[in-house]
Amino acid sequence: MVATRVDVVVIGGGAMGAATAWWLARAGRAPVLLEQFAPGHTRGSSHGASRIFRFAYPLPRYVRMAVLALPLWRELEADSGTTLLETTGGIDHGDDLSVQATAEAMDGQGVQYEFLTADAATERWPGMRFDGDVLFQPDAGRCHADNTVRALLDGAARHGAQVRYGQAVTSIAMQHDDVVVRTSEDDEYRASVVVLAAGAWMSKLVGKMAPLPKLKVTQEQIFHFPPVDRRSAWPSFIHHREPFIYGLETPDEGVKVAEHHTGAVVDPDARSFAIDPVGEARVREYVSTWLPGLDPAPTSSTTCLYTTTPTEDFHITREGPIVVVSACSGHGFKFTPLVGRMAAELATAKG
Repeated sequence: MVATRVDVVVIGGGAMGAATAWWLARAGRAPVLLEQFAPGHTRGSSHGASRIFRFAYPLPRYVRMAVLALPLWRELEADSGTTLLETTGGIDHGDDLSVQATAEAMDGQGVQYEFLTADAATERWPGMRFDGDVLFQPDAGRCHADNTVRALLDGAARHGAQVRYGQAVTSIAMQHDDVVVRTSEDDEYRASVVVLAAGAWMSKLVGKMAPLPKLKVTQEQIFHFPPVDRRSAWPSFIHHREPFIYGLETPDEGVKVAEHHTGAVVDPDARSFAIDPVGEARVREYVSTWLPGLDPAPTSSTTCLYTTTPTEDFHITREGPIVVVSACSGHGFKFTPLVGRMAAELATAKG
């Protein structure tokens, strides 16, 4: 086995690993990115056409992160020549205390929003029903998920990264001052720093190399419903209830609607990918009640993985030569270029 010496090894070719490699390559660090599956796979958390972009968070630190992320999305678009983040506006409604906390967090960061009465909101978006006042944030929108990952991986390669697919990591070990990474293809890489951006596989890979919070991997599911009136525009939306429901229009697929954090705990290597019919029935009933502008028969469904910390916060840290970029707890995609920059900065920090 011949070892290849590189500046940085990035493990995981989903959104966060791809973004990290993109930032590192643009800084001239020539990373190698190892992805265990094929390009565009559906085994993890980054696939699909759309994700919500929003400033509307009840915690000021995430509002601030979204503010910082927006210009980085535009920087990625300029680098790739591709539109990746579209502004559609976004609404939050439901539990008054929860929605008000979101407004207060945005107040502290100077984010523009307005409150509409339920009647005014229904007049503006007749395909939706509301209970109580509705918070409208005009700068929210949707990220094109698959296109984003592709743009990051293509950009990383264009700027000097090696992007290697079908390379499952079999071991990570320290040898003197090097981290040695071996793969299923009998390749060996040596670097001073390794970035672990492996999502649902994080606990399996990190071993004793770095401490992790207790991570829970769940299989979540999403559905697309066709609009009754295809001329209607749909904002992204979050219904503050139990469980939270979110949705957004996905071009050419319909309106994506899903529950948040209701999936079964799974092993990422032994999951079924099957749709839970009880969960599907709940979402269809929700659409019938709250979204009269949609046909309640979904045209498509799929699953994805959440990797969640006990607090639902992100876990982004460095322990010696190991940078850990997980977990994003089911709400990370909107921050992709920012998290990638944070990870790249940790990887290149001295000491």
